[in-house]
Amino acid sequence: MAPRSARGRACFAFVRPVGPIQWDAVSKSLESRSTSTTPFYLFAYGTLLNPMVFRAVLGYRLVARQADADGASSFHGRDAVLPGYRKISPDGMYLYAVPDEQGRIRGCVTGPLPAESMAALKRYEGKNYQRVQVKVLTADGPVRAVAFVGRDKELSHAFGWAFRDPLKQEVLLRDRIDQILLADEISQLHTDEELTRKALWELHGLTIRDLIRQHFDSGGISKFAIQQAIRDEPLRDFPGDLATDPGACQIGRAYLTMVLRQVMFNQIEDRLRDDLRYDLDRMGLSNRFYERTVSALCALRLLNARGPLVAALVDDILGRQGADGRRLIDYVREGVIGALKIYDPADAAREIRFLRAHMGGGAIPLGAELEFSNTGHDVIADPSAHLHHDRQYDGFLYFRDYGLDILTWKLGGHLDDHRVKTTPQRRRGFFELALGSLSVEANISKPITNDPWLLNQFIHAVMRFYDVAPHSLHISLQLRSPNRPTPDRPLPLSVMKCLFALSGDPEAAPGGGIRVSRLAGEEILRKEPATHMLFSDTSRRRSSDEEESGMPASRGRWVQQFKFLRLSPRYNYEPIIMALKGLQIHYTPGSFLTAQQYQSNPKLAELFARLRAWGCNADRLSAAEIEEFLSGVYQGLMCEHRGKPAHSTAYIAYCLSRLRDDLAGFNRFAEAHGAAAPKRTATR
Repeated sequence: MAPRSARGRACFAFVRPVGPIQWDAVSKSLESRSTSTTPFYLFAYGTLLNPMVFRAVLGYRLVARQADADGASSFHGRDAVLPGYRKISPDGMYLYAVPDEQGRIRGCVTGPLPAESMAALKRYEGKNYQRVQVKVLTADGPVRAVAFVGRDKELSHAFGWAFRDPLKQEVLLRDRIDQILLADEISQLHTDEELTRKALWELHGLTIRDLIRQHFDSGGISKFAIQQAIRDEPLRDFPGDLATDPGACQIGRAYLTMVLRQVMFNQIEDRLRDDLRYDLDRMGLSNRFYERTVSALCALRLLNARGPLVAALVDDILGRQGADGRRLIDYVREGVIGALKIYDPADAAREIRFLRAHMGGGAIPLGAELEFSNTGHDVIADPSAHLHHDRQYDGFLYFRDYGLDILTWKLGGHLDDHRVKTTPQRRRGFFELALGSLSVEANISKPITNDPWLLNQFIHAVMRFYDVAPHSLHISLQLRSPNRPTPDRPLPLSVMKCLFALSGDPEAAPGGGIRVSRLAGEEILRKEPATHMLFSDTSRRRSSDEEESGMPASRGRWVQQFKFLRLSPRYNYEPIIMALKGLQIHYTPGSFLTAQQYQSNPKLAELFARLRAWGCNADRLSAAEIEEFLSGVYQGLMCEHRGKPAHSTAYIAYCLSRLRDDLAGFNRFAEAHGAAAPKRTATR
């Protein structure tokens, strides 16, 4: 095990120019001086030589050429040597400098850095290091430096405890994985090239994702285990029969386009996280949420904004490579190159600033699952595609053949036929994105945000990115004990009618009037093993391998997932998500409607029948129904966080106003199509 208190920061030293400074006095007073107003030089070695880590810790760029340094946002790193020390790594991961008369440590000197950077460096330190005065040698002569070296007493007690520094662990773990991939690249592909190695990262994405997650969940993973996991997984390539499959040949270009765009997204998201880690870390994002939420949204927005360029690059690649006769890794490598042509650091920073300026918050963690299908629900109802054929993707029948089960992992991509989540067999189904998923196979996930605005932005960015028809949306609320769902407690009929009016896809009925397609059709209705409806479902989910199946009761976490929503670019989901939060808090409803509820609870069965009848021939909503709905939303939101609102009252008022306007719009639509006036009946 790794040390509890060590944070692996014995990788740098503070350097001041040699001058008329009394270094003995500095040495004696150094420990007592918590702050300094003097700019300083930094001697870096180990992970701080990585420009990404340097920027993540200090917020500045570390550059290799003096001409690229401006002394304000970027600093030149000059070669330097620390004599009299050597590096050790007792745990095989973290570096410590220890005295050695014959030793020397090579690093770099950079600066002078602003004095306020000292606080950031101290936060990057741990108790396993002590500061000592050393002399660092450079081509321009010696300089005195403050070095952080291993503290013997602390080290002797620290090992066996887990490290607390995820950034450095991730960097060192990725370096170890890269070494293994390099060896595989040389032995299997007979190349030693960074672009090809990036393609290998992409095609081993699921395995690497799981290795990194297991490392942090278990406190460490050995090099041997990493090596075996990667080498036990054959490099994904096109199956042998794909080239002779007439159906696959006709739609191969669509799949390859999706492969290329997905690789571009993955690479840009990685680059963005590396370049802007400092900015991302200072957005105050909680580790309760999926760590790639903001960087993934920024990558999607960048690609969507450069749609014509992306399309031109894809056309050029397919024009040169063709749609057959190549290995999958060749197309993935081309996607890596394409990402380099698209990515612009200035645009990425601008997207970060935009999100930071508009993000809000909330008390309830949120998640979402998005389903896509060019034939709608028929991809499930007609799995053999006898009646309804998807000419673009054939119901994603070849999803796995093109490696999309691997390449889409950052957005929780998988094929869902409403029967099994994963299988190597070809099958048709929805292309589903489970945002925040850490493992579809193990059903491990995290919420992606607590901000309804951010979630709405994410949903729309995803719809815009994928060239396939959106179908349905599931919104998840992660709940603590005070808001625990109550079994067999439904929402009032009036409230459910309003929710379907807002996002259940109302449409003109063939014979006049309107129908709510999500209610009137078979999309969320099931008849096996008995009649039931996918309106809301209460469950427990895991966020790590160490949790037992379902969330531990002691932590009081439940997930309420609302499954009735239509996924469509025309909906603003921000006020709808706010409504779902408020209603869940106010009414604490449970699942509705399970097969068991339908068979054993006559009241719930009757409520379902009334709701279904309304959906098939919807009348307008009464003023009383709308007020009951809005009142429930308001009362819930006003006590979201320990009996108090988690949002400003102005923001709550804005969302209520939007909901009221949208419900009025539903009534106008219904009236225009001849729907009946609202009936004066009980709403519960």
